[in-house]
Amino acid sequence: MEQISRMTLEEIAKEIGISRTTIYKVIKNKGHVSEETSRIVNEALKKYNYVQNRNARNLAMNRHYTIGYVGFKSKSANYFSTEIGKGIKRAVKEFGDDGLSVLVSEYDAEKPRGQLAAVKEMLFQGIDSFVLAYSDKEIIEQILKLLGKAGAGIVLLSRDYQEDKNSYYVGVDYYKSGRLAAELLGKMLSGGKILIPVTEEYETNPDIVARLDGFLDKIKEYPYIKLLPVSYGLTEENKIYREIDNCIKNEPELTGIFDLTYRLDVIAKLLGDKNRKDIKLVGFDLFEEIRSYVEDSSIDAVVYQDLSMQAYQAVKILFNEMCYGKSMEQRKLYSKLEIIMNENIHYF
Repeated sequence: MEQISRMTLEEIAKEIGISRTTIYKVIKNKGHVSEETSRIVNEALKKYNYVQNRNARNLAMNRHYTIGYVGFKSKSANYFSTEIGKGIKRAVKEFGDDGLSVLVSEYDAEKPRGQLAAVKEMLFQGIDSFVLAYSDKEIIEQILKLLGKAGAGIVLLSRDYQEDKNSYYVGVDYYKSGRLAAELLGKMLSGGKILIPVTEEYETNPDIVARLDGFLDKIKEYPYIKLLPVSYGLTEENKIYREIDNCIKNEPELTGIFDLTYRLDVIAKLLGDKNRKDIKLVGFDLFEEIRSYVEDSSIDAVVYQDLSMQAYQAVKILFNEMCYGKSMEQRKLYSKLEIIMNENIHYF
């Protein structure tokens, strides 16, 4: 587990070897402090993102608010953990001086019992507010039951659990995201056939199912476009490459690919290797490995959700409940869907 928290004034003082009293003089611009010491202090305050505590009550009472984040790491979406981490750090940067810290634990998506173990350990440590990104339905059912008995605050992040009516949800409408991807390809193409490669996580991931369902429903509005049989079970890079390479060789009418492997980088590279950038490629999310492919239009468009903002919002919801007693009436907070192409990628 990793504790994410803001450095206190005492910790900064220890780090730079200057007394807390001297640092306080620099902050308040009171008393005599040499220019060199002022420079060192100001550089340290900037480096460690120090902001004076805005909540006098928390400062006076030395209050602390710890939220547990238990999420997954996935082979087919390894950027997920990175983006979530950015959002958590942003929340701690903003509210850390009011006592917020986040205890982070991430488990292998293929070993979901690790999430249950981490939640039990955090409960044992006294944590009673949780942000959860889950990968297994049976495990999250056990966790929600356990946390319900403990009266814990819960935000489900990026993946909802429809049967649960008490937790918050922060994420997107996956069915609508699939429909949006279908509309993109439907308007890009004047005919031909579309290939849909799908990760092996399809069998256990309801979000991927919802995206595929949304796509299949919407694409019916474009009868001049035909669909090839869906290619399931594609996660490993070599397997994705071979499957799509064979399709390019055997399907002369292939004009579009709707990616649900979450390895747009692999597919875009293949289309470049085969000199087939004429095949339209649409998928989801934006991560560093695919940025250059969007910039040169090897990837024609991605449907984007701001995962880091979702994580920030999830932490903020629980912090407001813990610190100020403010609860949101709206239990589902849906992020907007955005379309990123080469002409607007520089904004993201």
